Formats: sequence, C-alpha cells, structure tokens
Amino acid sequence: MDEAEFRAAVAHAVELYERAIRHAAGRTRNRIETHGEVEALSRLMVSPDLQQGFKVLRDSGQLDQTFEAVVVRFRHFFRDDVVQAAQWRLHNPHSLL
Repeated sequence: MDEAEFRAAVAHAVELYERAIRHAAGRTRNRIETHGEVEALSRLMVSPDLQQGFKVLRDSGQLDQTFEAVVVRFRHFFRDDVVQAAQWRLHNPHSLL
C-alpha cells in the first residue's frame, strides 16, 4: 500500500465523520494540514483522550473506517507504539467512553 492510498484512506475517514456530524471537521482538518497525516494520526493514537470521530464512527457501525483502522492497515508508516495503541482501541471500542 502506497502513500496515495494512505492519504485517500485518511481523507475518506474524515469525510465519513463529517457526513455523520453534518458539518466540517475543522480541527481535524487543521491538525492534518499542520502536522501531516502520519504525525496527526500518531498524536491522536497516543493521546489519552478518545476522539469524537472514533466515537461517531464506532457508534454508526463504521469502526473499520476510523483513523485507528487506517493506522493498522498502513502500519508501515507508523511507530510500533502508535500501531499498538490503535489496535488496542479497535479491540476495546466499547471500553472507551
């Protein structure tokens, strides 16, 4: 999987979230623009806070479209601790409030 596919997967996750909330995900888009996809997703994965996008996509049955799922699918772009955090969230989605 190449970088174009990765960027498309990130953009798709953002679009799904925006459709679900019916407005632009300004902070998310700004974070990606400022830090780039890899760094932005890395920071989100290791954050102790659970992002609204994860909750919205989880609750709408789209767990496989979350940033966490993107990190796991494109693991070669990320540090091991970031991938492990994403996997943990995906394996424990309802333990997270």
